[in-house]
Amino acid sequence: MWWFLAASVALAAPDSCERIDIGDVLAVPPPAIVVLGARHGTQPDLRRATKIVKTFAARAPTTVALEAVQGDKQKVLDDFSQGHVAAEHLPIKLDWDREWGFPYRPYQTLVTGNGIGVHVIAAGQPLGNAPKDAEFPVPGGYMSILRDAMADHEIPLPMQSAFIRAMAWRDYQIAKQAVDGWNHMGYLVVLAGRTHIEGGKGVPWQASLLTKEPVSSFVLDWGVDPPCYPGDQVWKPGLFERRSTSR
Repeated sequence: MWWFLAASVALAAPDSCERIDIGDVLAVPPPAIVVLGARHGTQPDLRRATKIVKTFAARAPTTVALEAVQGDKQKVLDDFSQGHVAAEHLPIKLDWDREWGFPYRPYQTLVTGNGIGVHVIAAGQPLGNAPKDAEFPVPGGYMSILRDAMADHEIPLPMQSAFIRAMAWRDYQIAKQAVDGWNHMGYLVVLAGRTHIEGGKGVPWQASLLTKEPVSSFVLDWGVDPPCYPGDQVWKPGLFERRSTSR
């Protein structure tokens, strides 16, 4: 499906973003929405996300919204939190392998909230075109970001409008599911793929229109200089961090 290709890494200039570290992320005061962009299934990215969530949760009430869990699986998460579903049965109940497909283990702590004390929201959305009658905001200039994400895959001009709407619809639905499930206390951490964060046109942009709380976004990078856009804040690990987390 052509819209699935947008999950690939964008190809913008590597030196156009701001380098940050965990201190910059943790400096965000509550109440706030913090959107984290990760490469799907990548252990170092998810390890960073888990560390951020744990630190926030020790400071203030924290809710985590995951693109990795489809929105229609919220009852499964709620049943688990109430002790009605065993942890070992969660991947099957969530239909993880079919609906997400990336390894479950790197996400496990965030999905279960075990030892963190957070509320978990299923914010994932099915791939596909936006409903024809759906009304939602679409950011200007989004095609310039999406064109980079498509790399060598050219989108015919007649299809570009539907492509933009499909991506903006997905961004909007992820953001809305997350904001609607948050009690506006402490932190709301939204974890989604990098393509939904880079360039300032995706989930953070949509979330900023849905709530009065401040929205910050950070891209979780690993190992190599990432592609990014002006205004993107990217966690670039130092040499010591690369060595210690790659063991």
